[in-house]
Amino acid sequence: MIGRRLLAALLAASALALAGAQDAELAEALDAAASGYYLPELRAAFGTFTYEYSGLPTPFSRWVEDRALLAAAGSSRVRVLNRNAAAAMDPVLGSTYADFIRETGAEAMLSGRFFDEGGRARVRFELTELSSGTLIGAGDWYVPASAIPAYASVRPASGAVDRARELARLSGSPAGKLSVSVSTDRGAGAAYRVGEELSLIIGVNEDAYARVYHVDGSGRVQLIWPNGFGGGDGRIAAGSPVRLPPDEAAPYAFVMEPPYGTEFIKVIASTLPFDDGLEAFSDLGPVSSGMMTRGLAVTDTKSVAASLAEALASYYIGP
Repeated sequence: MIGRRLLAALLAASALALAGAQDAELAEALDAAASGYYLPELRAAFGTFTYEYSGLPTPFSRWVEDRALLAAAGSSRVRVLNRNAAAAMDPVLGSTYADFIRETGAEAMLSGRFFDEGGRARVRFELTELSSGTLIGAGDWYVPASAIPAYASVRPASGAVDRARELARLSGSPAGKLSVSVSTDRGAGAAYRVGEELSLIIGVNEDAYARVYHVDGSGRVQLIWPNGFGGGDGRIAAGSPVRLPPDEAAPYAFVMEPPYGTEFIKVIASTLPFDDGLEAFSDLGPVSSGMMTRGLAVTDTKSVAASLAEALASYYIGP
């Protein structure tokens, strides 16, 4: 029994030592990336960390954020805030982050992609200036597979990749002047833990009507806005993004619960209103373009076709 306890203690000490060495390497890489910045200390909020070029989060995403917070304690140039400003880089949504940037003093966003390279993961991170969108610096952080916890899988589930492709272009609408943006409060491609609350930010570049759909891990769809708690006919004014729920006093909340996995938010916007009386929070069945775009009303005598736009955000729910 003593031998087993000693072995467990040695393994735990070894894991801590390895994690400490990894954090030190990341701190050095952050310092190098910020070395050319004009301020001696750079305050950075989080963007998102997603798998390769998929835009999808995995359990490894949140693990990287946790390590970055610890590593920043050993950095001489970069201070990482435990806050997220990913959506601030979207020109449609950025105005909603003016108060955040002023209150926190954040100058930059820390974000990146990670790659499975067999016996190790490579995290390619970037520091981007929030005020201008200019790249300040970038670097690579290498994490051996032995240092990655068993729960923090690097690759997304194959089903999540397939569903992202399916959802990417549902309406098939041609590119036009209308555009819509959607982000979670942690960014598009964010990782949440069970019990945390998610909020959404939706904006358009010209006045439009929007519908917001939730797609769960099995591909089932619900209309979540407009709903009985607010939203009216779904009209959003250009330059005035809406937040869902609107504030902490709202009578509803989006709380993260099992099962673990990747879920999606799909937004369809139209220059003409939807007109089918679709009930919010009801199960609408599996993903289909006809289900998400039905009910577009033509409200003038010239039968002008609606201009459509769509946007997609993913997020991961984990322990």
